[in-house]
Amino acid sequence: MKIKIVESFIGRLTLGIPLKMGGRLIEATDNLFIRLESDDGFVGWGEAASAPTMTGETAAGMLGAARFMIPDILGKDFLSGEIFLNHLDKKIVGNNATKSAIEMAFMDALARQKGVPLHQLLGEMYRSSVSALWMVAGQGGVSDVDQALEKYQEGWRCFKVKVGMKSPSADAKRSIEVLNALPKDAQISADANRGYQLNQALEYLELMSGKGLAFLEQPITPKKDDDWRVLSAASEIPIGVDESLSTIEKLEHFLDEKLVQGGSFKTIKLGGVTRIVQACKLATRDEFKINLACKVAETSIATSALLQIASVLPELSWGVSLTNLYLRDEYTKNPPIFKSGVAIVPNGHGIGVEVNEEFLRSTKVEEARLFS
Repeated sequence: MKIKIVESFIGRLTLGIPLKMGGRLIEATDNLFIRLESDDGFVGWGEAASAPTMTGETAAGMLGAARFMIPDILGKDFLSGEIFLNHLDKKIVGNNATKSAIEMAFMDALARQKGVPLHQLLGEMYRSSVSALWMVAGQGGVSDVDQALEKYQEGWRCFKVKVGMKSPSADAKRSIEVLNALPKDAQISADANRGYQLNQALEYLELMSGKGLAFLEQPITPKKDDDWRVLSAASEIPIGVDESLSTIEKLEHFLDEKLVQGGSFKTIKLGGVTRIVQACKLATRDEFKINLACKVAETSIATSALLQIASVLPELSWGVSLTNLYLRDEYTKNPPIFKSGVAIVPNGHGIGVEVNEEFLRSTKVEEARLFS
């Protein structure tokens, strides 16, 4: 597919459901959007949330990196996502979130050109729907238990309690209250977003031992591998990584050293749709548990791409985090269907949704403001 036009901008999106994560309340997000058009008129969209504490990329930096890469792909013909990403890698080191947005737009347009859903370019389809994971993070003044029960009654069965914001004992109390309130068919995990020191993480694990927690995600920022080994040996609760799982090379290290039992896979960390599929298949081969996730908060563009990925992965036992539902507004004309906590994989061409381009462009941030 030969690339004719690429547009890039930062959109500032408001959350309708603010989330407490990593000790702060998130009420808005700045996301990079890419609109890519082929020489025969097929349009693809890509998206990546700015997450400097996870990827090292600010919104301004993402936009700058995109503008640096885009001239080098204009007028060129690419046959696959792997070839496309290898070309981007030769242009600039790192910048995986920016690359993921550009590659997502390319893959969307490529699948539309071929007249197929994106999943047909990624592998064998294992499922046409996924059970979505709801984050319990003190939203909107509603208690954790009330919120979890409400979502359970709607049909949600996977929940992740955000911890690491208070003392381990206070976090354990919140977690246990949710575990005790929900029926046994609910999967409940916890995510500290690096909010603990090692001794605090060990205290939380001890308090949660035997309570039925499915896994604990990214409790610490480890200084050495031995910290992961200590945590993994501390209790029967599996340990997962998120921020520390920043590249395929890091994944290979976790697998080779058998440091943890699973992780959270995001396009912004691993560099694109193509590479997240490669990484997840590598993880599955080593029985490494997978949580597939959008970053808080991405629109139905990134959500739809993630659902296409989810449909071709054999292993998804730690759930799928889809974050468009936390946004105040919808920016596509046909968002993914959610029913009873289950998301349907879009079956249209490309990522499967049509962007409301005028409305999405209304979120565009004046570029000078990105530096203020």
